[in-house]
Amino acid sequence: MIRFLYIKNFAIVDEIQVEFGRGLNIITGETGAGKSILINALAQLCGERSNTDLVRGGEKKAVIEAGFDVQPHPELTRLAEDLQLDIEDYSEILIRKEISASGNSRTFVNDSPVTLNRLQKFSVFLLDLHGQHQHQRLLHPENHLAYLDSFGAYESETAAFSALLSQYKKQRSELETLKARQIDSYQKQDMYKYQIEELSRAALQEDELEILTAELKILSNIEGLHQMGGQLSDALYTGDTNAAAMLASAEDNLGRLEKLDEKFSGLRQNLAAARDTVEEIGRFTEQYLAELEFSPERMEFIHQRTAQIEFLLKKYQRNTTAELLKLQDEIQSLVNDTEQFDDLIQEHEQQIAETISKLNAAGASLSRQRGETAQRFEKEISTLLSQLGMAQARFRVRLELNIKEGAPFTCSGQRVAASTSGFDKAVFQIASNPGDPFTPIHKTASGGEISRLMLAIKSALAEADKIPSLVFDEIDAGISGKTAQAAGAKLAGLSRFHQILCVTHLPQIASFADKHYKAAKYTEDNRTFADIRLLDSKQREVEIANLLGGKNISQQAVENARLLIQEAQKL
Repeated sequence: MIRFLYIKNFAIVDEIQVEFGRGLNIITGETGAGKSILINALAQLCGERSNTDLVRGGEKKAVIEAGFDVQPHPELTRLAEDLQLDIEDYSEILIRKEISASGNSRTFVNDSPVTLNRLQKFSVFLLDLHGQHQHQRLLHPENHLAYLDSFGAYESETAAFSALLSQYKKQRSELETLKARQIDSYQKQDMYKYQIEELSRAALQEDELEILTAELKILSNIEGLHQMGGQLSDALYTGDTNAAAMLASAEDNLGRLEKLDEKFSGLRQNLAAARDTVEEIGRFTEQYLAELEFSPERMEFIHQRTAQIEFLLKKYQRNTTAELLKLQDEIQSLVNDTEQFDDLIQEHEQQIAETISKLNAAGASLSRQRGETAQRFEKEISTLLSQLGMAQARFRVRLELNIKEGAPFTCSGQRVAASTSGFDKAVFQIASNPGDPFTPIHKTASGGEISRLMLAIKSALAEADKIPSLVFDEIDAGISGKTAQAAGAKLAGLSRFHQILCVTHLPQIASFADKHYKAAKYTEDNRTFADIRLLDSKQREVEIANLLGGKNISQQAVENARLLIQEAQKL
């Protein structure tokens, strides 16, 4: 629901804030008093484009802000995520729009800037405006099928169809990818075979280049290794004066010291371990040098082999021999897959055919159900329109298949295109007077007719509709008396399921209000101001008496207003 609406420097409004309640919120006031400013302000928060004329004269910018408290549901939260809106608490959503006198405007959701397009998509789930405004879902035929489906309660059926359609699209994409791979594989067979032969002939081993590089380093430094290794061996083990012999002598001396002073006890073992280590290094070095031989043939082989591997690495843009071996396996798999492509494609085509069959059946079932539902919907809307002062009007749902030559889907023997809702499209039509032909409502219906038609539709869909707030303007155009009272009763009934904001001139409708607001206009210092305030019970009786009897309000008019309110409460 809309918790509050704040307006500053917008049209003739200086600054006002209105807090709305649940149920039926009625707004009355004299013509030109500023009632429509509230509706225009809400339309701006729904993504309607602005212009500089909306900024109050002499001011730099206009500001409109509204707070919303809505019950989150999967469709709403999914849309908020898709639109990248930062919403943690759906009970405290703030939408703000700033309109600059220079011609620029900015919109925000919870202080995060959003585009008008995103705001339009999101606001559809917050409130629905009906009247002489562009933000009217009923005027867009693409929404009509959804209204019909809500009346028929086909959410599960349409969700199942949508899931099947997504599955079909995924399968088609996979099939196209498979066919592209097949064509690419056929075109590259000769190249693949050459590459496999070249890599196989190389007989690569994992980490081979690293091993060969290490061996080449040894062969290239054979003289230095002999020289330094010999020096090390002499110093540690084989020389006339070597570390091992010196440590052995020191070990004997330490043994004699240990016998004389127990403080040296235990140190001899450490020294013996050091001697063992030195001897081990010396023996290893001596053995290493004995086995170290220079082979010109081996060095030449390594040079040639590393050059061959580096050529392959560069050619195939890999970094290691392990990566080349992996590439060899991948190319071999591509060659093997080529022989299986026909079977894989046939398998995918069979899966797609099965999915199409399921879609055809689900779409045909939806079409049959919608045909039956359309008749009930037409009858109920026509009855409600009659109660709302449009007794001569006839309402019709033009339901037809979305024909498309060459489409993969069929329904009733015809090729049809599929949307997430099925194979159908619907257009609401109306014949306002006897003898008039049926024409689409978005082309012929007036603002008042649209509002009453939406009131009828919303009444028929009251429990199923997820939009929390409905705003009606000009709903009383062309009606009075009992018809107006019937419209008020319908609004009151609808307010059990939605918050309603309704601008009206009729006391019969105003008498049903849960909260009644009065818009007024006044002049001060040669400037015009607009204001709106919530009426208490006494003020409300006076306002309804004013609607009943004009400027000169008699006590009888006030009494009549009180009786009208009491009668509305009974209804």
